[in-house]
Amino acid sequence: MPFFENTPAYRPPVSVVAQPARKVQTLEELGVRIIENIKTSVVLAGLLAKDKVTVRDTGCGDFVRTGKLAAWTTNEISVDKLMAQDEDCAETFEGTILQNMLAAGHATDSDLTGTEIEKLVRVYLEGGVATLNADQLGLIGDLLDLALNEQVSPVVYRDALRIWMLGDRTSSSRDYNQTDGLRKKLLTKNPVAGSTAANGMYRAAAINFADLETNPSHIDTLLEDLIDNSSDELQDIDDDQKAFFISKSLYRLAKNRAQTVIPEDKSKFEYDKATKKVTFDGHELKQLKLWEQYIKADFPTGTSPHLALFTVPRNLIWATDLESDITTAEFKYEARTRINWWRVLFRLGAGFAYDILVSFAI
Repeated sequence: MPFFENTPAYRPPVSVVAQPARKVQTLEELGVRIIENIKTSVVLAGLLAKDKVTVRDTGCGDFVRTGKLAAWTTNEISVDKLMAQDEDCAETFEGTILQNMLAAGHATDSDLTGTEIEKLVRVYLEGGVATLNADQLGLIGDLLDLALNEQVSPVVYRDALRIWMLGDRTSSSRDYNQTDGLRKKLLTKNPVAGSTAANGMYRAAAINFADLETNPSHIDTLLEDLIDNSSDELQDIDDDQKAFFISKSLYRLAKNRAQTVIPEDKSKFEYDKATKKVTFDGHELKQLKLWEQYIKADFPTGTSPHLALFTVPRNLIWATDLESDITTAEFKYEARTRINWWRVLFRLGAGFAYDILVSFAI
């Protein structure tokens, strides 16, 4: 449907038109595992099946096996305290088409509590348009329908997702030093490109994106490398339980390759027109939309914005105090300063259940 079709006479500000809200994947879409009620840290423990515990029966005497029944592994994931907060003055809305959304008696002061504008702010903070009922949609739908549609993502969740991916406690930037995210964990657990770490995590050679653009078939080689050099434990898991998590530009190249591949190429890419899903060798490709965008915007020049991560989605961990903390905002008015403010407090941590089930390239 054309972007402006069925829109009202009122047009939102140019910034909204030029930069429409973009959908951010939910944790459910990414398939990651959510662990709640974590106050400081959680130690994930699990068993990896081993073998060679069967030997020839030699009669009396000690039983000596050559292998192990199972290997006990642990991974600790810490959560750090995060706070999202902002403040604004309601006088911004005076004399605008939004003024009729102020509560009775508050048309000339700054108190937004209990008003429709507060509900509008909460939409952006919390759960998107899905949190609104039919009556609320009717009140604001005609005003901001270009921004408030199914593409809107809650601001705090988007921030949390960005930090979960790219956070680094040693960073000098206050935008990223809250907790160690997936990128920091990957580089720490295997700092050497083209190697397999002692924990079993494989890291391929650095991604040469210019080469992939020139030679699209080389993306087949990149993904095959992540599969072929992954641990036996990861390879033995059924294909439909594993996936590739890749950055935006890589996903675009992969999608184009899947849509244009010809039988003679013998490529393992497939594109399902019905579901619009891209698969490689039976594994779904999941796009990490924020990864590349924020590395290019906020990280030093020369930092690779590309990622290809092969794993079981539920091996990726989102640890938090309470998931509901990220969907509930305080909204208050300070009469002395005539300022409205909102705040969300929560804890967040990122990591992997099993390092050995990770194969990646950056």
